[in-house]
Order: sequence, then structure tokens, then C-alpha cells
Amino acid sequence: MKVDFKNKVVIITGATSGIGRGMALLFADNGATVVINGIDEEGGKKVVEEIRSAGGRAIFFKADVGNADEAQALADKTVAEFGKIDVLINNAGINIGMKDRRPIHEFPNEMWKKILNVDLDGVYYCSKAVLQNMTKNGYGKIINISSIVGVVPLRNQCAFAAAKAGVIHLTKAMAIELAPFGVNVNVICPGSVQIPIMIESGMYADNRYESIMSHIPQKRPGTPQDIGYAALYLASDEAGYVTGAVHIVDGGWTSGFARDW
Repeated sequence: MKVDFKNKVVIITGATSGIGRGMALLFADNGATVVINGIDEEGGKKVVEEIRSAGGRAIFFKADVGNADEAQALADKTVAEFGKIDVLINNAGINIGMKDRRPIHEFPNEMWKKILNVDLDGVYYCSKAVLQNMTKNGYGKIINISSIVGVVPLRNQCAFAAAKAGVIHLTKAMAIELAPFGVNVNVICPGSVQIPIMIESGMYADNRYESIMSHIPQKRPGTPQDIGYAALYLASDEAGYVTGAVHIVDGGWTSGFARDW
């Protein structure tokens, strides 16, 4: 899939690994200038080097999206460096690990606050920061990354479910408010995506892999590229009439029961 982004400046939060890294490589391959954001400086610089070694353009900017001042600094640095912001992908997110998941009456308050701060507040802070430039220019694309857990909650991760559901509704509210300014806002809800952090968490350990795949009609986990291709479309000018839409990319997981009966 090829889209001409050679004159576009794209910020991708949480782009030092996983889905964010995959999207960064795809956008750079399609000509975009990519601003890699994250808190892992070493990982961010590696992604920048990957892009530059392939002939692309990228910089890394360290910022905690859950901090309003740092989110603003990310936007300001991008405008100072490149003069504009065309696309923001709010991808940064965290969840509680497999071994530490608990029902709500046992869920740690500090973890609730941490997850909501990154996964929901971060979307608000980063969006608000870039919109100063986008609304002035009369053009912009914001793509929020939620999760199927924001559509159909899973057990023992109440904070993640609440944050990701909030991202979906925030996306729709933003789409209504920003359409008059030429800014499109959409949300992607990935299903199970096989990335290093998921493997390290034990998500696919033992019999869990077979159990998860039994719920997915396509019988495979997603890849960062699967999410990236959806983002490429939504960021393109060809998707100019698409705003406020929820794009589920999950191999059919949430379409219904996949049992053989």
C-alpha cells in the first residue's frame, strides 16, 4: 500500500517499539517526516536510525504524554523544526501485566490513575497541543489508538477498559467539534497484536495462544503493519470524508462467537 506523504509531518506517540514503531516505519516508507515520541530514548533513537538508514526522515523527541507541559513541548518542537503538524497518531498506552490483573475490588488505585493518565489524558493533552497548529492551518488528521477492550471489555483490566472506551467517545466528540476547522479525527481499535511487550507479558504463553486464537475467525494475531495500513488510509487525503469513525482491526474477534457449533 502506497500513499504520498512526502510533504506531511507526522507525530506518533509511543513509537519506540511495537505498534508505534511499525506505524512509524510505514509512514516514513511512504515519504512522511516522522516525529518519534516515547520515554525510551534508546529505543526511540533506534527507530530513527532505522528510518534514516532506509532514506527516510525522522527525529526523536522524549516526552511523557501524560504530562500536559511535555505534550505541549512535543508539539512546539515539531512546529519549530518542520513548520507544521499534519498528522497526530495518539498511540502511547499502557496496561497492567498479565500476572497482576485483578477484579475491580482488588485493583490498585495507583495503577488506575497511571493507566488513565497515559491512555486517556495523554490523548487529550497531545491533541490539544497540536490543534493550535492544525486549526490555524485549516488542516489536520488525528488518529487515536483505542482497543477492542474499549468496545467489549475483558475481565480484570477495568482501568484499561475504561480508558480505551473513553478514547472512543473522546474521538467522536473531537470529530464533531473539529470538522469546521478542517480536522478529521478517527479511532482504530486493534485486537490481539503480537508485539514484544505482549510476548514478554506472557500473553501468548502456555495454552493462552490457542485460547486467544480460538476467538479470532482469521486464526492469527494482528501485526503492527495491520494497524499501520489502517492508519495510512485514515491519514490520507482520500479519507477526507471519514471522521468520527471507529475502525476495528481484530481479525473478526468482536464480530461474534467463533465457536464451531
